Amino acid sequence: MPIVSVTTWPGPDDLARRLVEELTGTVHRVTGAPMDKITVYVQEVPRDRWAEGGVLGSNPDFATLSRRT
Repeated sequence: MPIVSVTTWPGPDDLARRLVEELTGTVHRVTGAPMDKITVYVQEVPRDRWAEGGVLGSNPDFATLSRRT
């Protein structure tokens, strides 16, 4: 049955719980899959192991530097 994978930076447990609940509900509504057959997992990647535009997420200027073109 459906498997949903989310990759994100580490965050609070309550946010991950809410995300899993909402994604499960959405998949159930859209596909009709039984709730107990829907798997959602959250992979948390530390900011110093994640980069966009060649800039690590741990860089204080990440928001600006990662958007360079």
